[in-house]
Amino acid sequence: MPEPVWWPQVVAAADKRRNVTGMLLAHATPHVEGGQLRLGFARPDLAAAWQESGAQAALEGALAQHGQSMPVIVG
Repeated sequence: MPEPVWWPQVVAAADKRRNVTGMLLAHATPHVEGGQLRLGFARPDLAAAWQESGAQAALEGALAQHGQSMPVIVG
């Protein structure tokens, strides 16, 4: 499934909010399913780092800033 067309702008905005967000999102595979943004990480340590970093809040804020308010699910 291709990544959403708005994804690059959201990643840039999230990275400005929290630098680790951009680094982690560089390793994520995003797709929208059922009104949710799903992020897939190939390595479990990256998924764990996502959960511990506060990056999700930065991404959710960036999504809202770009008119894409939706839940973010990792897995």
